[in-house]
Amino acid sequence: MNKNNITHLKNKLACLVCVFTVFGCSTQISQTTQNNNKNINKEAASTSLEFVKTPNTMLDSANLFALLPDYCPTPDAFAVSPTGELTLSCVNYANKGLQAGVLVNINDDKTFTKIAQLSGPNNKGKGRPMGLAYAPDGSLFVADNQGAGKARLLKLTLKDNKVINTQIVAKGMSSPNGVRYQNGYIYVTQLRVPSKNKAETLSGIYRFKATDTNVLVTNSTDDSHLLFLAKTINKQRKFGLDGLVFDAQGNLFVTNLGDDLIYKLTFDANNNLLSQSTYATLPKGSGPDGLAIDPQGNLYAAGFLTNQVIKIDTHQNVTVIASYPDNNSVNGELDQPADIIYYKGSLLMSNFDLLTGPGITNTGHGKPYTVSEIKLHDN
Repeated sequence: MNKNNITHLKNKLACLVCVFTVFGCSTQISQTTQNNNKNINKEAASTSLEFVKTPNTMLDSANLFALLPDYCPTPDAFAVSPTGELTLSCVNYANKGLQAGVLVNINDDKTFTKIAQLSGPNNKGKGRPMGLAYAPDGSLFVADNQGAGKARLLKLTLKDNKVINTQIVAKGMSSPNGVRYQNGYIYVTQLRVPSKNKAETLSGIYRFKATDTNVLVTNSTDDSHLLFLAKTINKQRKFGLDGLVFDAQGNLFVTNLGDDLIYKLTFDANNNLLSQSTYATLPKGSGPDGLAIDPQGNLYAAGFLTNQVIKIDTHQNVTVIASYPDNNSVNGELDQPADIIYYKGSLLMSNFDLLTGPGITNTGHGKPYTVSEIKLHDN
């Protein structure tokens, strides 16, 4: 593992729980929206955890969906291609980072097709793929999280499950994580956006055109591609925006890993940011990472820090539907779920199983490397 990746991993291991002040960075945001932003913290603080329900009946059981190969020790993000292939990124920070990150398809028979083993910038070092998103034409957008201002957003052109061309959409990022495609744009969360005020923790959503190439990100609040900016309040978990997903109406939902929140962003007909608000407050310390949505519009967050899956229904009721103590996921138990996706009537969760420390249920990394499944029956 190169020095930058070691530094990045140490930073992740040292920190990861929080309540934000959120404000937009789009020049098209209305004054009303700006005023609403100032009240988001107040809304979040007034949202009582009385509304977070844990059912008295047994929680849903997570079962083993896939036993991953040895070259996927740290699975991260999912995406489904336009033709239905289930793709998984394995960032592979585990085992001292000696293994390069890979992209694989999980086939219907639970075998694996390796799409790519990525290299770092200028074909040096190891690639660290995290967030993924397919465009309708089959292009795959990947956050290559190199850290230390060297991370990139890549566009991969695939043919027969092989990469035939790689383009750099954006470069110079510090910590790109979640990725989503919508209406010709790529949306990327960045867990940390450096601030001139060293005491505050900022994070944001960047937006690029799918046709952009070699955009240089300066990692400052002046970046023209910075669509949405948030300030983390929790001093113990100095990370912010992470997982994101669009609903059928084009609204964007995004998790705040540090502050245990989900925000909702709306857009006008020209894709300008129209409004932003706190949509849900999740259980304290859950550390929501990946975010998924089912056909009925229910949201599901991966409780990264607490081995949980949390449901937010269309009435904004919050319920923990699965929760596990520390385990080795031999039967598919949740073991630090990083990402979550709705796939063929089920929720799938990638078990990152790496970070440890105060407030984190996971206590160590080890085999097996797994993807968990919760079958949804009544939405």
